[in-house]
Amino acid sequence: MADVDSGGGGGRGKKGGSKTKKKSTRIDMTAMVDVAFLLLTFFVLTAVIQDFSVMALTMPPKDDQLTEDDLKADVDEEKVVTIVLGEKDTVHYFHRITDVEVKNTTFDPETGLAEVIREHLNRHPRRCDDEKAKYGEETEGCWDPIFVIKAKKKSKYRNLVDCLDEMSIQSAPKYAIDVFNSRDSLILLGKWDFENRAPMVE
Repeated sequence: MADVDSGGGGGRGKKGGSKTKKKSTRIDMTAMVDVAFLLLTFFVLTAVIQDFSVMALTMPPKDDQLTEDDLKADVDEEKVVTIVLGEKDTVHYFHRITDVEVKNTTFDPETGLAEVIREHLNRHPRRCDDEKAKYGEETEGCWDPIFVIKAKKKSKYRNLVDCLDEMSIQSAPKYAIDVFNSRDSLILLGKWDFENRAPMVE
């Protein structure tokens, strides 16, 4: 039992008066200590340790890391959608790699980037990732969509994170971050000649 004793006894007065005896005060601290430990135990047991989730991210290989098989690989450009993150929360996107039509969208969860991703994922009823889950291997002729994300230097880091989150939410099977280059800039301006693979001559 925890007690507090404020002292007792008495003392003689300055003028030699009679000795008076003071009663000691005893405070039982047991209840308060029990409550304190119960609260401490409660908060320790109910606290949740923050779990940092990790997102898998694919980066394209550098030129010196490409193998002959990589150079010979033929990717159907119909599968590719390029998403360009611009300044002031702007989003540009285009299908295919050649003869593209640049379109604009927003980060609206219903009609913006999310809808662009959903439409590309559902362009064909047979998804390769679904076929692989069912049969253990990718089947011929299934839909295998690819997303390429490029961010301008003046784009916000938050926009890139939101784009990656949207890919995860929509269960996009293949997406990668690539470098925004001068060719991409000319494509957005409509000044790239896809036939000659060079800037348009004015």
